[in-house]
Order: sequence, then structure tokens, then C-alpha cells
Amino acid sequence: MAMRTATPWWASLLFGIGLFLLFIGERILGHLPGARMVATGLGAVLVIGVTAVRAYAMLASRDARRRVERTLLVSHLGSLLALLLYALTTPTGMKLLGQASLTGKSLTHYSGAMTVLWMVALIASIIPLAMIEFSLGTARRERFDLARSADAELEGVEYLRVREIGWSGLTVALAIALGMVTCRVAEERNVSKDVSYFKTSAPGDSTINIAKSLSEPLKVLLFFPSANEVKDEVRTYFSSLRAATGKVQIEEYDRYVSADLAAKYRVNKDGVIVLLRGEKSETLEVDTDFKRARTSKRASNTLRTLDREVNTRLLKLVRDRRKAYLAVGHGEINDPNSIDPSFTGKVRPRQTQVFRKRLSDLGYDTKNLGLIDLARDVPSDATVVIVLGPTQPLQAAELASLDRYLAKGGRILFALDPQAEATLGQLEGRLGVRFERASITDDRSFLPQRGSPADRRFALTTQFSSHASTTTLSRTIEAGLPLVDSGALFDADFAAAGGAEKPKKTFVIRSMESAWLDRNNNYTFDEKAAEGEAAEKRDRYNVAAAVEGAKTKGADGKETDGFRALVYADVDLFADAVVDAGFGQRALVMIGGPILEDAVRWLGGEEVFAGEVITEDDKPIKHSKSQDNVWFLLIIVGLPLLVLGLGLTATRRRRKKPALATREVTP
Repeated sequence: MAMRTATPWWASLLFGIGLFLLFIGERILGHLPGARMVATGLGAVLVIGVTAVRAYAMLASRDARRRVERTLLVSHLGSLLALLLYALTTPTGMKLLGQASLTGKSLTHYSGAMTVLWMVALIASIIPLAMIEFSLGTARRERFDLARSADAELEGVEYLRVREIGWSGLTVALAIALGMVTCRVAEERNVSKDVSYFKTSAPGDSTINIAKSLSEPLKVLLFFPSANEVKDEVRTYFSSLRAATGKVQIEEYDRYVSADLAAKYRVNKDGVIVLLRGEKSETLEVDTDFKRARTSKRASNTLRTLDREVNTRLLKLVRDRRKAYLAVGHGEINDPNSIDPSFTGKVRPRQTQVFRKRLSDLGYDTKNLGLIDLARDVPSDATVVIVLGPTQPLQAAELASLDRYLAKGGRILFALDPQAEATLGQLEGRLGVRFERASITDDRSFLPQRGSPADRRFALTTQFSSHASTTTLSRTIEAGLPLVDSGALFDADFAAAGGAEKPKKTFVIRSMESAWLDRNNNYTFDEKAAEGEAAEKRDRYNVAAAVEGAKTKGADGKETDGFRALVYADVDLFADAVVDAGFGQRALVMIGGPILEDAVRWLGGEEVFAGEVITEDDKPIKHSKSQDNVWFLLIIVGLPLLVLGLGLTATRRRRKKPALATREVTP
């Protein structure tokens, strides 16, 4: 019995297996030269061999059977054309075309155009071939049959049906190809604007400033799957950074195809970003699943904190890590176990997890500095010394050590707590500021907590100076910076400097003018003082001061920068707080928001890097008392009045319509 076609059904199956082996060799086994050669070679032999057999079968058959084989052969030849175009994207193919010298944007355009061409050709060939084979089936197509007899011709398939199915398959393939081309054009002409609550598609000012300071271009290697939404977000981010700085080069790789490069930078999974500056490199990972990358609470692998993660890695590329020494042993908020039992119930324990994490992100390793070590001297490798709200006063020897450290150009961040007993001691003369332990209270601008008068101790302020230590603070804190039970700073006389230039002092944070110092702790403004008490006064009280010493000459006669110090009357600015982040989620944040970043950068002489670091995790929902009142009135009073007004307007308009005139009709 004659076969229905000249070639068996399994010829097309072998052709498909050959294409699959080519895919395995080029995309999966690219890092194994031997295995790649075997898979690619075997696949090429199958594809070319089946095509040659199909061509011979077409020539050996006649009439309708020949036309069927010719249609199948066209699909095979289209696939071979696609493979040829793919070969021209490889280094060898580019060398043959004289395009081996292409780099950067030119290489991206060439590779993109050629990839679209070979994929369109392959799809337009495989889909019609598959649809024709499925329609023909396997019955009476088990072997080759090259007979030219009339009986064989009569038992063959109807060519018109094969042709129509082939055209249908080509239509489907071209529709898919149109979608691919459209996506490619959209990618090249991409214009994005972030209108969502979350800000992940643009780098922050700090990251831009760091990139601008680089003396050589920053290379960004993206190891992602070819089609991935997360990669699009990451590419958009770095494209914005490139546009803002002109010092970023973006390169995209497949970790299987570029196996040697992936091994060099230890890339063993998708979603890895490698930042290169010269011979130094830093890597970070992003989850390749878009939903997880957008909403995951893990801050290390999500789009929510991409700018902060990039900022941290850039700092590591720009300079080596520094050391920040944290004073301990005096009941500081970073050492709550050392609080004296006599302060139990008076000073609440606080945590500094976010504080330590941000210091690490800024490129600082933290070390504890205890009483014995501090009394001896500040370690020589200290970039900055931080004292966070000591409950017990520092010993005279410790204060003297800090004073010597400042005299040599040291950097100190000193935060105080009005509920504790510690003061600046002899550092008042060096820094020119005095700390008063009376609490700042505000009954007009405060953060509601429990609906009691004690809420007035959660005063809000938007009074910031134009100092490098508050750059981000003044730009991003719109609702107000919360001052939780804050003390106040006042001017003090500088200690005699022997005719040298006095330090420069700037009060960088103040309370609102409606605040007062609640010296009698009754949470109420007492304009007239009781007998034996000082009168209370509404004023803008100083909360933070930045002090910069004059330049001095070292032993070699060269000028060196003077000391820098930041003094805060509210240590709670650096403490952790759990807040409502919206959508039923809770977030651990630092009460002072972005206050730490610019403060540490100014102390470390890196104010050029100051600016906002865009993240989504520091967006607690909070309203001041006045804002709560406005929302309450709008919901309780405004909406009913709006509905009532619309109803009255509609009713009045209906009543004003003239009645239809009646006319008597007479026959």
C-alpha cells in the first residue's frame, strides 16, 4: 500500500530534535566547550540531513505529493536561514561580517536587530511546519515512499488542504513576530514615568552624586533572563543614572551564554547585578519574580530598596570601609543593658537596629568604645565617635579624651536625653553649646499617639537650616520631623583659644515657634509662672547644632581640617520605631528618618555625597494634629454637606422647569 506522503512523519520529528540539540548546545552548555560542540554538531547534522532528504524526496516525487514536500521543504529552508542569522550574532559570525569591533550601544543595536530577525524567521518556519504535520497525522506515513505511479498519486493527501493549513500557520507566526517586533521597538523607544507611591525607577540624589565623583566610568553588568520584568525595572533605574551622570555603561548578559564572565564574578543565579570600577567589583541580587521583588519584606533582594543597595555598593567602590566607635557602658540606647537600675521606669529602653544597619550601608564598621578604652584615648583608626543618649554622666577622663580627640580634628556625634543625667560637661567650652534637660512641648503641632496631653511631647518641626547635615531632611520631611521628648540647646561661651579663630557653629534643627520648654512637666503652657518657677515662653528652640573647628597646622606645617561635631538634644531621633507602612503592613524605621545619612557624611567629610536615597520602607503614614482635624471635618461634615448640596440643587432645578402648556383641540 502506498504511503500518503513521500516522507515519513518522523522526519519532521528528527528535524525538531536537531533544533532542540542546537538550543541545548548554544544556550545551556555554553560554558562546557566539549559538550557544546557535541550537542551543536549533532543538532546541525540532523537539521541539515533532514532538509537534504526532504529536498531529494521533493525531486523524486511528482504532482500533488511533490507540492506537499515542497511546502515542507520551504519550512525547513526558513529554519536554516534563521540559524544562519543566529550564527551572524556569534563572535565568529560578527568577525566574518567585519563587525567584531562593535561595542557599547552599537553592539546592542546590532545584536537586538539580528536577534529579532532570526527569531522571526524561525517562528515563521516552525509553526507552519508543526501545523501541517499535526493535520497530516501519522497514519500511512511510517516510511519513505518515492513511487511515481498513478496509484501513489491517488492515495496521496490533498495539497490544497495542506496549503491552507500552511498559510494559517504562517499567519499565526507572523502575528507572533509582529508582537516581538513591537516589543523590541517599545523597548528601544521606552519612556517611563513613575507615578506610583513607590519610588524605584529613578536613582536618588546621593547615588547620582557618588557616581558623578567617579574618575572612571562605572560598568553595570546585568545577569537576567532575556525576557524579565524585573530586568526592565533595573535597566530603567541604571539608564536614569547614566542620563544623570554620563558615567555609567550598561551591559546585559545571559549567565549560560557568558559562562566565563559569570564564573569570574561568581554569578551562579539569575538576578545578579555586578558593579565594576577598574579592578574592584561589587554585586547585589534582585529577585527575578516581579511580584516578590516588588512586595517582599526582604530588603536585600527587592526593588523596594534598589537605590539604597546600589548606593551602599557604590560607596564600597569609591573608598574603603571606615570605623565608627560607639560609646557604651553609660546606659546608651545602643547599650540598654548598662542602664543603671535607679533609672528603671524613668528612661525607657530603646533599640538601634536601623541605626546600625544604616551605618553599615554608609560604609562604616561599628565598634564599641567602653569606659576604660575611652578614658585612655580615642583609637587612632576612628573616623567618627558616636555617643547616643548616655543615662549616666561620662567620667571626667572620658570627656577629657573626647576633648583631646576634637582638638586633633576628630569627628563626634553626641545625642542627649532630657530624662537622663548626662551633659556635655567640659565639651561645652569646646563646642559652644549648652544642653538644658527641660522637655520641648507643643500643643499645636504634634503627633497624636494616645489622645492624652502627653502627646504634646511628640512635637513636630519643619525648621531646618540649609546645612550639609540636613540636606535630605529639609527636602523630604514634609509632614514634620517628630521630636520625642526632646531637650534644648543654648549658646555657650567658647573656651579660650589663645587668639585662634573660633569654631563655626550652626543650629541646624529648631522646634516650631509654638513650642515651649515644659519645666514643670504639666504638659500645659503656663504663660504666667507660679511662685518660685520660671515663666514658660513659646519660641523656636534649638534641637541640633553643627560645630566646625578652624583649620590647624600639623607637625609638618601643612593645614588640616578642624574638628566637626554634631550635638542633638533628642537621642530618640536615632532610635527604632514600629510604624504603619500602609496596606496592613508594619515597618521598623528610625524616628529621625533620613537624618543619619547626611549627618555621618558631613562628619566624614563626604557632604558631596549628600542627598536623598530613595526607598519604599521609610514611608510611615503619619498626620499632625491639625491634619487629623482637617480629615475628620472633611469626612464627618464635608461629605454629608456635599450630598445635601447636590440633592438641593437637583430638586431646585426640577421645580424651575416650566409646566407644559395645555392646548384644547377643537375638531
